[in-house]
Amino acid sequence: MTLRKRITELLEQNNMPELIALSEKKHGIFRVLISLAYDKNQLLCWRAIEALGIISGNMAQKEPERIRNLIGRLLWTIREESGGIGWSAPEMLGEIVRNSPDVFSDIGPIISSFYDEDMLKRGVLRALVRIGDIRPALIQNSAFLVKPSLDNEDAQVRAYAILLAGCLRLTDCINDIKHLRDDKNEITVYENGDLRTMNVGDIAKETVILLQSSE
Repeated sequence: MTLRKRITELLEQNNMPELIALSEKKHGIFRVLISLAYDKNQLLCWRAIEALGIISGNMAQKEPERIRNLIGRLLWTIREESGGIGWSAPEMLGEIVRNSPDVFSDIGPIISSFYDEDMLKRGVLRALVRIGDIRPALIQNSAFLVKPSLDNEDAQVRAYAILLAGCLRLTDCINDIKHLRDDKNEITVYENGDLRTMNVGDIAKETVILLQSSE
């Protein structure tokens, strides 16, 4: 069985422990995971993104420079000179930081710097939310991205902006978020190993309650 086929099989099973074990025996696992992380309409893509972060967190304990090199490769895929689009690079970078926040605390601002690229907005905001869920201080300087994102025409961008406001306890955004409580647009998010559909307005309602409790 090829490495790609074995990794695909384990992702389909959502078997992260076995993927970690495989990464300790086989080189090239990051290359395969990156290659599987392009179609974000597919569950396999999101599991590959998550797996890359979990495996990098495991490796960073012993080989932080190896993960630094991976970060460099992902950043390169975003830049024009790479000849690639780097569609999922922000999400993967977010997972790396989430799983090793102390080692890669400097990467949050770099992720934020790609916000102005329209095709990367969703990924940047999601990455910041994933980091902010466990270490909000690392992305505090990205708070300025929230308000303009709440007015974005992309429902996914609005949803992630709402979630980011919640992570950072941005109480000054309550009124803006209140206006989105009637937003009926549905989005698809990856959570707990599966894709699920959520309503932007429902996310706004929950976040308003959270922010009000923080005032």
